[in-house]
Amino acid sequence: MPPAHALLSLRVTEARPPYVNFYRAALGGIDRASRALHQRGFAELNAAEQHDFVDRLRQGKLETWQGPAQSSVYGTLRNDAVDVVYGTVEGFARLGIPYMPHILPQRSW
Repeated sequence: MPPAHALLSLRVTEARPPYVNFYRAALGGIDRASRALHQRGFAELNAAEQHDFVDRLRQGKLETWQGPAQSSVYGTLRNDAVDVVYGTVEGFARLGIPYMPHILPQRSW
């Protein structure tokens, strides 16, 4: 997919394509930091541990972090997740907010 057609929030930052490089580095950093903190990968943590980990990431307090800036990783992944979950006709319906687009999408993601 051409970078201009990417539906990820990363395209409106200073990051340069291919964007997959950022995501690979971010996910690798998350896994390494999780293993350093909990001796398990992020996906293996329970909900409370994941919440604590994300809170530390948000605040830039993962001391063993190796990867893109923690604030950039948190912000990018949060924006992408919010957009995928709530930035759709179905997402707006779940929130009880009328979806009033300038142009209605022809199909769902």
